[in-house]
Amino acid sequence: MKIYRKSSIRPLMMGFFLLFALSGCAVAVGALGTLGSGVAGGAEYFTSTPVSKTVSYDYDRVKKALLVTLCKMVIDVEKVKKIENGEKIFATADDLEVVIKLKKITSKLTRIEIKAGEGMVKRDEATATEIVQRTTKAAAKLIT
Repeated sequence: MKIYRKSSIRPLMMGFFLLFALSGCAVAVGALGTLGSGVAGGAEYFTSTPVSKTVSYDYDRVKKALLVTLCKMVIDVEKVKKIENGEKIFATADDLEVVIKLKKITSKLTRIEIKAGEGMVKRDEATATEIVQRTTKAAAKLIT
């Protein structure tokens, strides 16, 4: 029985990581990430969850605040799709793709969920967070 040292497995693991990362297979990257060799950090980056927040404002107020925020940030709304209890908004800014879900939870609670990034793999959590924060501030200032 041959015993493998950690240093001899590392190049093999990195090779698998690169193979799956370049092919866009985030699930396989996540599985490999659990095996070690520093791949877990990369898997988390590729499969990060959206930025979300529940705010204490009605749905219409949050939607207006969101549209004002996107306009001020020069992010163009491309398409709006109806979903259960809300809408899914697709927007772009240069190379950035933004997908926003607005959901009415109650008459005074609305959930904002944002994914921003370049394509399906590279996420931009900072931009998504900024959109949520600015939308919340705008909703507080809106006159009803």
